[in-house]
Amino acid sequence: MKLDSKYVFHVPLYKYEDNRLTPLEIDDILCELFDEFHKKGFEGMYVSKVKSRYKGRIYDELLITLFTTEDKSPEEIFERWFLKNNEMLKQDEFAYEKGNAMTIVRLVL
Repeated sequence: MKLDSKYVFHVPLYKYEDNRLTPLEIDDILCELFDEFHKKGFEGMYVSKVKSRYKGRIYDELLITLFTTEDKSPEEIFERWFLKNNEMLKQDEFAYEKGNAMTIVRLVL
């Protein structure tokens, strides 16, 4: 088996509100995301906690790395999950990587 498509989904662990970073409690909604990936046949993935920098702020985020084939695409699952939960996440945008390219989707709060 050859999994030749790599995705990396960026999941924030903080929201920026009232000029400060506030930790997010995302365990429940993160499980929903993993469940959706599983339902669509994406069985294995790697989850890494990293330090990120955006607009001069340093914060923790999760990177979910998933390998698949060209005919199976997980980005719609991530986009739908992020839009559904952004009232709690309170992000200006979300990002994911496919191969060597990053997609950034601007959100309206």
